[in-house]
Amino acid sequence: MTTSTIDLLIKSAPLLLWGMFETLTLSLGALAIALFLGLLVGIATCKRLRVYFLAPVLDAYVFCVRGIPFFVQLLMVYFVLPDLLGLNLSPFAAGVLALGLCSAGYVAEIVRSGINALPDGQWDACRALGYSTFAMLRFVILPQMFAHAIPTFANECISVVLSTSLISQIGALELTKAGANIIAREMNPMAIYGAIAVLYLILTTIIMIVAKWLERRRSYAGR
Repeated sequence: MTTSTIDLLIKSAPLLLWGMFETLTLSLGALAIALFLGLLVGIATCKRLRVYFLAPVLDAYVFCVRGIPFFVQLLMVYFVLPDLLGLNLSPFAAGVLALGLCSAGYVAEIVRSGINALPDGQWDACRALGYSTFAMLRFVILPQMFAHAIPTFANECISVVLSTSLISQIGALELTKAGANIIAREMNPMAIYGAIAVLYLILTTIIMIVAKWLERRRSYAGR
């Protein structure tokens, strides 16, 4: 690595770190929406608690968000939704909303399949003990589902972080957009794209480490 490259990386570090912070903020906002909405949809469509008058609508929602590319959904939220509802969404808000709604479809499938995979005896035992539906979900069903689905949830979190790079296309100053601005000014794509790749790798590695820690904690608790 030459001295000029090192100087460029040092000079570019503040903007790249700001872009990394924006990427993290986008990811956390989208994941908050995805986990909340996905949990509700997953519960409402599982076989034991299926809300039959609402389930076809929720199934259609999951089908659409999983079958349409995220970039198309992003453009629809940023350009089409404001015209339909009279909203004025910033690139950041549109990115969080689009990514959250898209990820919620995948989270819903994780939750639904995880709940359906639990033995029927768990449900029958809860009913026999007089648990309400909320208590049954809170203390028995969801803890087991989350424990078994940790790797799948981690993969979805990683996917959300990486998908934030597409939000640069509507003007949000996240990591990829920050790097593109630096490249346009400095004309040194190799060093900047290399730095961007390392920063994304740091974010995804943190998620994997946390997931491994949670898995080990679950295995120790099960002994």
